[in-house]
Amino acid sequence: MRAFAAFLLLVGIPPLSEAQVVQTTSGAVRGFTEDGVDIFLGIPYASPPVGALRWASPVPPSEWADTLWALAYPPACPQKQFSQGDTIGTVVGDEDCLYLNVWTPSLQGRRPVMVFIHGGGNQQGSTDVKALGAYLYDGKNLAQRGDVVVVTVQYRLGALGNLVHPGLEAESPYGKSGNYGVQDLMLALRWVRQNIAGFGGDTARVTLFGESAGGVHVGNLMIMPAAAGLFHRAIIQSASPRLKAYEAARNEGIAFAQQLGASGSLEQQVAHLRALPPDSLVQADVRPISSGGIVQSPWQPVHDGYWFPQMPLHAVQSGQHHRVPLMIGSNSDEMSLSVLAGVTPAMLVAFVQAFIPAPYQQQALALYPPGTTNEQARASYVALVTDLQFTAPVRRVAECVSKNQEEPVWRYFFSFRHTVPALAPYGAYHGMELFYVFNTWENTILGSGPFFSPADDSVQRHLLRYWTNFARTGDPNSLDAPLWPAYEGTQDCYIDLKASPDGSQCGLRTEQCNFWDQVVDFLPCLTSAYGEANAAAPLWTLFPNPTPGLVRIDGPAAEEVHVRLFDLSGRLLWEEQSSRRSFDLSALPPGTYLVRISSQQSAHATVVVRQR
Repeated sequence: MRAFAAFLLLVGIPPLSEAQVVQTTSGAVRGFTEDGVDIFLGIPYASPPVGALRWASPVPPSEWADTLWALAYPPACPQKQFSQGDTIGTVVGDEDCLYLNVWTPSLQGRRPVMVFIHGGGNQQGSTDVKALGAYLYDGKNLAQRGDVVVVTVQYRLGALGNLVHPGLEAESPYGKSGNYGVQDLMLALRWVRQNIAGFGGDTARVTLFGESAGGVHVGNLMIMPAAAGLFHRAIIQSASPRLKAYEAARNEGIAFAQQLGASGSLEQQVAHLRALPPDSLVQADVRPISSGGIVQSPWQPVHDGYWFPQMPLHAVQSGQHHRVPLMIGSNSDEMSLSVLAGVTPAMLVAFVQAFIPAPYQQQALALYPPGTTNEQARASYVALVTDLQFTAPVRRVAECVSKNQEEPVWRYFFSFRHTVPALAPYGAYHGMELFYVFNTWENTILGSGPFFSPADDSVQRHLLRYWTNFARTGDPNSLDAPLWPAYEGTQDCYIDLKASPDGSQCGLRTEQCNFWDQVVDFLPCLTSAYGEANAAAPLWTLFPNPTPGLVRIDGPAAEEVHVRLFDLSGRLLWEEQSSRRSFDLSALPPGTYLVRISSQQSAHATVVVRQR
């Protein structure tokens, strides 16, 4: 016990009692106990993805003979970390990073299990993220106060988790590459299914939840056939499922390898990339969110036709998804921390004119008026990029899923503002709800002691209750909390999460969401009962969009299509009629362009944004 206490002091943990030993499929683990919660930090669920396992499907860890002391958070996966306002970043991490952490009130019993996937634009983040001096994803309070087992998991990021390259395709048993980080998450969920009963968890009540890129992964796993049965409820926070077109990711992967000096045969190129230190593979990464509040995620899971046979909205529209109870929502001011302070009315007008098609610009300025002051312009700009990237996409997913399964859907809108004067003007910013879901705001510099207000306590008690009730039964409601109405697409009812939650409202930013559906040419989802009608009227979609150059057309496989590209004045820039399904915009200046796609069976008009 003295050696144990000395080790805890060495790694910065105050002396605590030892937790009981738990036997896992790879060996015994022992953690520590704090405030009655057994904590196990840094349990390997996969072998280190190094050497030949770099850019390979993950494999379970080798068995160990001695008891593994699970006392400290694992190292982050290789990444370039950006602090708020930082554009340079710092490279950190270790490739040996595929670990998870467990918090449990007791090793006995069968409690609901909540598995959390961290965010970070699919290129940064870890389970030991600190914010305002506190571990943001510390599961102790959530486990103890909610009587649940909490698991947080790490997965490969950036190029290491997502690279698509023809040399890797040649090695693959299914002829495709990429999606390594998603496979990591799937292996972690298998570990949970095989082992969590030893930690007091119920293998029949596993809730998968995640925020931002973590929420994207939750949504993607809902449409991934191989993930069937690995979780029983899902929570998507400030995200919607998203996949990049495979051909676009492949071309980007080829260019990425060339920039790092890979040459020769495909085998030689892969050997060169595997010999590089991991730091060099993340050195060119940029901030996940630009200073203009635009989410930029160059590294993403891909629509490879193997792990992901369909694009997300197509899958849920036809009912080809895992039909589990779903909670989904976003925050009222998602991009407020990322948008620069000096937004002027003229800047907002210029942004609308540059990135929104001409027929919609006046409507955009009516919905998001530039005003006469910088403060008014900035508020409208934050609302615009928030609704475009979060509020409207969340409604689309809620609508499509609710119409294609009997299991309930629950939509939320988090609008609470910190009571700390320095943060209150930013409203409910991206990721803010996590402090209250995990009950860790009370541990932060600005939320502890006298700064922790009755309103903070109310919000965290309500969010913990809703999240854990949902994990327990698939329904967030209980007798001691305001009613949260089930979601139904035609009514769009939701709960406003704040100090006193309000579940009486329907129609969340309806005019704005309808507007963005028009701009992106989103067709309302039908029920899966109309599957044959949907198949007769295919949806043409462009991926990725926005794009740095290459765009792929996703639609019926055998049809020849006529594609025409226009600028916003209506001038025809390019057209082609063939069965080719991609075209390159890299020669065009950044901006928004109109695309018309037609075939013998259908016609479709949409927009595409060319990014720098």
